[in-house]
Amino acid sequence: MSGEDRPVDPETASVTAGHDPRLHLGSLKPPIYETSTFVFETAEQGKRFFELVYGLDEPVGHEEPGYIYSRLDNPNVRVAEARMAAWESSEEALAFNSGMAAISTVLLTLLRPGDRVLHSSPIYGGTEKLLRSLFTELGAEVTAFGPEATEEELGGLAAEGNLKVIVVETPANPTNDLFDIEAASRVARAAGATLVVDNTFLSPVWQRPLQHGADIVIHSATKYLGGHSDLTAGVVCGRGDDLAEIRHNRYRLGSTASPATAWLLGRSLETLRLRVERQTETATRVAAFLHDHEKVLAVRHLSLLAPGDPGFEIYKRQCLGPGAMISLEVSGGEQGAFRFLDSLEVVRLAVSLGGTESLASHPWTMSHSTLSEEAKLGLGVTAGLVRLSMGVESVDDLIADLGRALDAVSGS
Repeated sequence: MSGEDRPVDPETASVTAGHDPRLHLGSLKPPIYETSTFVFETAEQGKRFFELVYGLDEPVGHEEPGYIYSRLDNPNVRVAEARMAAWESSEEALAFNSGMAAISTVLLTLLRPGDRVLHSSPIYGGTEKLLRSLFTELGAEVTAFGPEATEEELGGLAAEGNLKVIVVETPANPTNDLFDIEAASRVARAAGATLVVDNTFLSPVWQRPLQHGADIVIHSATKYLGGHSDLTAGVVCGRGDDLAEIRHNRYRLGSTASPATAWLLGRSLETLRLRVERQTETATRVAAFLHDHEKVLAVRHLSLLAPGDPGFEIYKRQCLGPGAMISLEVSGGEQGAFRFLDSLEVVRLAVSLGGTESLASHPWTMSHSTLSEEAKLGLGVTAGLVRLSMGVESVDDLIADLGRALDAVSGS
């Protein structure tokens, strides 16, 4: 294979894709294009740009739509999208102003009144609430399935008719349960439905859902992709044909990422693997420490999976690494969890995840607080459950901090 034919690795594309310094006065890094509108050289050019952006005509050869208005597109948005497409090995990517904007736009595009959607459970509380409130009110039928559901059982749910979308979040938030993307893909194909996979927890460093049969991949780019807790964004990846109408609805809804947000996201993708690998190494050591602690009733991290455990075979087949998210059950229920959380010093008490700093949160009263007690318990979200997102600090400092906080629980 010649050098010209050799595919570029995502780690290289994440530094270079989408930006040609020759087109930007030689600037090594993409400038921030903080503008609302763009000037046409001629009226004919403006006409052509609109024809391509709105799909009124097909591009000729390698022709690309020009820039019109930043709600539609922007040079910084294109850089971030090119780099995300490289990471997920997708034809295209779309950048949104939040993860919820991304999933909302996808579902509004795919679902109509009377359609059915199946979703994995547990799932991020915001996604659960969106499906159970807005989309139920709009006439969609929503059904959940747990990690214990077999492919045959999932097929039985699909056979009930009118299935349009299967939404899978794997690993699940906040329990780290794994779902089989390939099995869900076979069920979706048989039903003529679209498989949407939320890949936020592992990022494309450790999981590539499109390679396992997903049609569309969604990220809350606020998390690992952004990685510095300084932006709010979402990304959707997939085939060009699958994203065409989603792109147009992004235009209509005004959910395109802003230039400044897209610039930050493009910058962060350059260091994605470096950060995620360090965070994962830290999480693996922390999980081992927690696993042996007397005040931890249970700990969930993919590195702890062993042959025979639920999800082990899926992990070996589907995942490239265990990620940096840990869930642990602290003794003492809510009181014990609060004493633990209030005693942390290095680990910060905050929602969100994937940043350079380690964070701890309490799903029972925070991310899943809108769900009923019965619903939370059914998802495996208990009053003593704590979710940890490991950062890039010294692992010895983190273990010492967690140990002190667990000592405080022992005095409850």
